[in-house]
Amino acid sequence: MRWRSSVTAAARLVFTAALVIVALSGPATSPAGANPLAETVTVIVDPPSSSVVLGEAIDLSVAVTNGGPAASPPLVVHIDITKPDQATSVDPEDWTSTLSKPIGVLEPGQTVVVDWNIQPISAGTFATYAVALAPGVDNIAASNVAEVRVADQRSLNPGGILPVAIGAPALVGGLLLAQMYFARRGRRRTSPAPS
Repeated sequence: MRWRSSVTAAARLVFTAALVIVALSGPATSPAGANPLAETVTVIVDPPSSSVVLGEAIDLSVAVTNGGPAASPPLVVHIDITKPDQATSVDPEDWTSTLSKPIGVLEPGQTVVVDWNIQPISAGTFATYAVALAPGVDNIAASNVAEVRVADQRSLNPGGILPVAIGAPALVGGLLLAQMYFARRGRRRTSPAPS
């Protein structure tokens, strides 16, 4: 299991490094002189902020729109989750089973909405964002950052079990006391009279 985490962390590091290199290298055009993805494709994560209690799921929608004059290359949408105040990375595969979803070619003006259901596994404030990228094209379109606040669940009655947890021992204790009371009472009646 530990090797899987290491491989996942290494893959995320390579992916993040590629994103940084692409961002620093400036816009690149796709074949046939089309506009760069960053200038023609917009990506929006909705809702822009959400709050849940640990154990609840969140539904996110990622809308990808081609605002350019030509069809986009075949696109893949990738979602990621980070914790800005933490040096270690969050493993988004623990939050959702699917990190990337292909959406294909977008015609001019076309919007495709991709839905994600994520299940936070720890409390805190997290940043969720999505990118649209085209394999073979050195450019990406990044979304807004959606804030996800996850409160730790501290319940005195988890799963509604508190009445049972208190009531069952009290009932058993009461029955035992009643049995002891009636047993003593019965012994007093059957005791022989002193001679």
